[in-house]
Amino acid sequence: MKTIKKVMLPVLAVLPLIYSALAVFFYLPDTVGVHFSISGEADRYGSKYEAFIFPVIILAVGLIYLLIRRIIGRSSSQENARVNANLDVLDSVNLWMLVLFNILCVFFLYVMKYPDIMAGEQSLLFVILSVAVGLLFVIIGNLMPKTRRNSFIGMRMKFTMDNDEHWYIANRISGIAMVISGIVTVIAGLVLRNFNFLIVMVISLVLLLTVAILVSYGKIKKRK
Repeated sequence: MKTIKKVMLPVLAVLPLIYSALAVFFYLPDTVGVHFSISGEADRYGSKYEAFIFPVIILAVGLIYLLIRRIIGRSSSQENARVNANLDVLDSVNLWMLVLFNILCVFFLYVMKYPDIMAGEQSLLFVILSVAVGLLFVIIGNLMPKTRRNSFIGMRMKFTMDNDEHWYIANRISGIAMVISGIVTVIAGLVLRNFNFLIVMVISLVLLLTVAILVSYGKIKKRK
């Protein structure tokens, strides 16, 4: 793990607990909005201490990943360039995921105090979620071509696993599909501002990845 990632992963996992504690004790009222309907209306109010739920989940995700990474690192030779390259990609994905989780956590803390900003059919929540998910798709799409053949991440199909060149072709094309799907997801959230952006996201992801697999198979078959 590169030094900056080694430092930032645990920091980003712990940070939400710190600023959530500051928010709970110095910023939030005793009763806050803790659940919202599809239309963005607050349909349940609760204790401000429920603000710790999401930070605890973020911390758990970060710690579980670091534990799994440590186990994989110990079970693999340090000289195995393929394993180390894939772990580096996973580190990048988790780093950006934790960044997005931190942004969402700050947003949720603000919404807890001012739940009315979520009201209305065109809820701000869907804009935030679509941008977060879309950016994650874009990040994953850009990292997919950097993976090496393995049994746990990437486009693992029979026709991609026979050599490194075929693996790269499939993951590069699929990575482009992920980036396009991420952009479509962001646009859908900004335009629709409702639950329907999830439908657009799923349809675009399935269609684009299906096309990517077919195109990859065609290119690899020609090379064979």
